[in-house]
Amino acid sequence: MSTPEHLFDELVDCWTRGKPLAVDELLVRAGPRADELATLIDRFLERAPRREPTPAALAYVRSLDEPSLLRARQERKLKLDDLVAGLLEKLGLPPAAREKVRRYYQDLELGQLDPGGVATSVWDALTGLLGRDARGLGALPPFASAAPAMYRESDFESDLVSASLAIPSPSVDEPALEPDEVDRLFGVMSSD
Repeated sequence: MSTPEHLFDELVDCWTRGKPLAVDELLVRAGPRADELATLIDRFLERAPRREPTPAALAYVRSLDEPSLLRARQERKLKLDDLVAGLLEKLGLPPAAREKVRRYYQDLELGQLDPGGVATSVWDALTGLLGRDARGLGALPPFASAAPAMYRESDFESDLVSASLAIPSPSVDEPALEPDEVDRLFGVMSSD
């Protein structure tokens, strides 16, 4: 464990060289004196001269302002079930596919489904339903997929246990289901 002053010097050195500031790492290294280091960092950043943002940082911030699929659907006052019905119709899918399309669309809308695997026909159908370029709305911010998940340590283990209990074990007698048309349209390789 280093002193807050030593760690602060490391931070200022990184800032001077234009390197990323690993504030979280420095605070961990400060241990019980992390609050002291946090105060030093706050004061420094309040007084430090502002720098021009990088093009990547600007693109990320701008992407946060762009409407998402969820906001675009809400702006059109479309209920989820109405949008799903429209997708079924435009994609020529049977009514039996409703629940799977609903689930995959919700995952896409919430950023939990990779938009890169979604078929062009789905994007075209969504563009027609939402009245704007759906592919652009579904794109994740450039750094969203690289950000690590943050968990409180005590919750992480219980979440893992809960998740493992919720996953049904495949039966030896049950053959694995092949991907169907809905899976292919949404870029999901295996069926549920």
